[in-house]
Amino acid sequence: MDVALHELHVGQADTLAQLYRENRSHLQKWEPARDDAFLEPDHQRKLLAEAQRLREEGRRWAALIHEGDEYVGFLALNHIVRGALQSCQLGYWVAERHCGRGIASGAVALGLDVAFGMLGLHRVEASVRTDNPGSVRVLQKNGFRRIGLALSHVFLDSSWHDQWLYERHEPGIAQ
Repeated sequence: MDVALHELHVGQADTLAQLYRENRSHLQKWEPARDDAFLEPDHQRKLLAEAQRLREEGRRWAALIHEGDEYVGFLALNHIVRGALQSCQLGYWVAERHCGRGIASGAVALGLDVAFGMLGLHRVEASVRTDNPGSVRVLQKNGFRRIGLALSHVFLDSSWHDQWLYERHEPGIAQ
């Protein structure tokens, strides 16, 4: 498997919009509700311009997940905090037809390389719905440890859901 991360830029708006359209029903359970405009390239261009601004400010880093000869998902290091914390929150998804093949695990490993290498962060946080064992496995394979449970933490798919909280520290820090 040849997984790579391609840093997001405005020129990928058509590709990202297409990925979201193809995976709308798959992502409905895991992502915030999206209106039809979200799925259009023009809207994605605006979001990607904002993502670029946040990257330039050092507050977010995002990429499309690439496998073989196609884009198959999305990964972001969100809410980057500097100062005493040096941390971020990880988010990712893989297109439905590519799930269960280890792509998410490979992409998260590459995202951790960015977080701890290029961005020089100390800690990466992740939260995952308690009814998402596949994503739990992805985090565990990448050395994350469960640190708690957040009750009614996220409103997705028309209801509040509990989420497991995970963390991973930079290499060399005791877990």
